[in-house]
Amino acid sequence: MPDPLPNAVAPQSDARGRRLVAGAAALLAMTAVASGPIGPAAAEAPASPVAGSLSCAPIEARVAMPTRAPLLDWSENLTFDEATGSIWVARAQRNVVEKYDGDAHLVASVPVRDPGAVRRGPDGLMYATFGNSPLSGLSGDSGVVRFDPAAADPTPEVFVSGLGQANGAAFDADGTLYVADTSANSVVRIRPDGSIDADWTARSRTALAALGLGADGIVAADGVLYVTLLESPTARVVALPIDDPARATVAVDLAPAPLSGPLLPDDLAIVDGLLYIATGSGQLVLADPVAHTSCTVLSGQPLTSVAVAPAPARTLVLGTEGGDVLKAHYR
Repeated sequence: MPDPLPNAVAPQSDARGRRLVAGAAALLAMTAVASGPIGPAAAEAPASPVAGSLSCAPIEARVAMPTRAPLLDWSENLTFDEATGSIWVARAQRNVVEKYDGDAHLVASVPVRDPGAVRRGPDGLMYATFGNSPLSGLSGDSGVVRFDPAAADPTPEVFVSGLGQANGAAFDADGTLYVADTSANSVVRIRPDGSIDADWTARSRTALAALGLGADGIVAADGVLYVTLLESPTARVVALPIDDPARATVAVDLAPAPLSGPLLPDDLAIVDGLLYIATGSGQLVLADPVAHTSCTVLSGQPLTSVAVAPAPARTLVLGTEGGDVLKAHYR
């Protein structure tokens, strides 16, 4: 059973590590922005042209929670807990998942080794992937922990182990957990009792192998899993039907070849059938997975993750490689 507690942070050789150089350069070039608690976003920018069926009006972001130490505070993933009015942030380099209240005050810290996605489960517990590193991918020392988000001192327990590089995660409407295993390039289906659906998982691996590499972010909606392929040269997002993963198709290529550089699609969220996709190159991309179109609505810091805030309405919160947590208003 893998140890979910922190260990020394080793230099990363996967996509997260490769982005450190780009992230550091971007931080040096950043323009200062206002900081403050998670509240109403800055004024919206003027509308821009429409791409296909998308309204590509640019949006503005500002810092909701500033980094304490650039890069060391790398905010790998985040999620909201509506029951407690808090936000949870996975700090990949610090080996912790942190809880902040609505005023952006740090109120709890949970030890999780190399954390990836953090998600609230249908049972009210918080679930976090651990072992999101290439070393875990080689050793199979990765999985999912869970803990009580309302506890004064949350203690993680291992829910599932033996995965490769557990990264993104999402629950479907039935309470089944899906984890993107980056090193295995598969989506792992985990039943509510913690057992793995090996047949479904194998079919997802076969389907993804034909479409690209680097399964990373994942979101579930209307019986479909949308999975980003971090290592795809065209920054691909795949649509994986839950009832038959073998029928996986391309939802959208965010940057059709030829490319001047990697886009690195990471975590994503879905709103009204449209995908908001965070990229390691610093763009927030809006995509229509049915029309197969996309456009950039925000550029700036290298992004890792995106979550939809329960309030105020139509607000996104974004994780960054530098460690800032941003907020942005969408239309």
